[in-house]
Amino acid sequence: MAENASQLPPIWRSEQKIEVMGAGSFLPGNPVSTSQLLKHIDETFGLDVSGRGRVYADKLNIRNRHLCRDLLEPLEGPRAGHRNPEMAAVAVERALEDAGLTIDDIGYLIGHTATPATPIPSNVAIVADVLNYKGPHMELRQACTGFMNALVIAEGLLASSQSKPVVIVGSETGSVFFDPNRLKEDAGQLVNLVQMGDAAAAVVLVSAGRNYTLNSVHKGLISKKFYGHIGNGRNSGFSLKSGGSDVPTAPGGILEFSHEFADVRTNGPELFHAGLSAAAEYGLSTGTVDKILPHQANGLMDVLLEQHTGVPREKVIVNASEVGNTGSAAIWLAFAEAITTMGQGETLLALGAEATKYMFGGFLYEHC
Repeated sequence: MAENASQLPPIWRSEQKIEVMGAGSFLPGNPVSTSQLLKHIDETFGLDVSGRGRVYADKLNIRNRHLCRDLLEPLEGPRAGHRNPEMAAVAVERALEDAGLTIDDIGYLIGHTATPATPIPSNVAIVADVLNYKGPHMELRQACTGFMNALVIAEGLLASSQSKPVVIVGSETGSVFFDPNRLKEDAGQLVNLVQMGDAAAAVVLVSAGRNYTLNSVHKGLISKKFYGHIGNGRNSGFSLKSGGSDVPTAPGGILEFSHEFADVRTNGPELFHAGLSAAAEYGLSTGTVDKILPHQANGLMDVLLEQHTGVPREKVIVNASEVGNTGSAAIWLAFAEAITTMGQGETLLALGAEATKYMFGGFLYEHC
């Protein structure tokens, strides 16, 4: 059962409507199957992890993913054209094309990522450079619920009567934070290897009802937005412990994600219950919407939501089985795909969740 409203933490809410004009995404390289990935790792680095890796991937139902690197060296950056800001720039271009707009039509560019090309300058500043975008921009250093905080900011920007379209882009290149040789000593890194994927996805937003160009299109409306967290006093479920001012060096030679699987299993169901409870305060439930879009943590989200919350699995959108967990790009990536199949009047409830410090957020989308 979901928590009572009285037990919910303070939540930011807004019913202001935002119009979606376009969406676009980018996946680096060809899809890499689990078998291909594990065979390559074993042969290239002299390991024997295929058996265990397939077990983990099967449990997560991750069959394919896209990677920004070639995994030919233990320490290796992204291949040419697949740097984080380059991927984000392509996603923005595709979203603008979908909206019938150009880069000069945008009033603000907002990026969110946990894996920027550089800590400074911001990743989105490099995106602007790639796009030759001359307007203002800003960036959120956040993973799976970055989409929602970006929407909070976009809503404020679009409230002005003089506002121009706002573009949000989420991008992730987490595969570079991985040394295959660490698989010998840390089984958790093997789970990260088979679970994660790289991607970028973007949306173009305007104030509801405002027409910008004769060629522009209108996809649908975002409303009934909410954002909160249950993280106080809880250990982080997913973290990058080195590389910041607390620990500026990487003891193992490479920045490395730490995944506390037991904590995520313990806190994950409560996190989704909190999101469903926040949606319920708007009168939204699994029975009042046509589709549910949860965070794409794994390819079994439909099964898990049905088990823990009673959401019928046929309503749940899952693409993680084919692209992996793409972090900050995940919601927009699945959203861009989902809206191409929606009919007029159909509704979608996004339920984002982030294990870094157990944040949740979401919105209602109605297709035009």
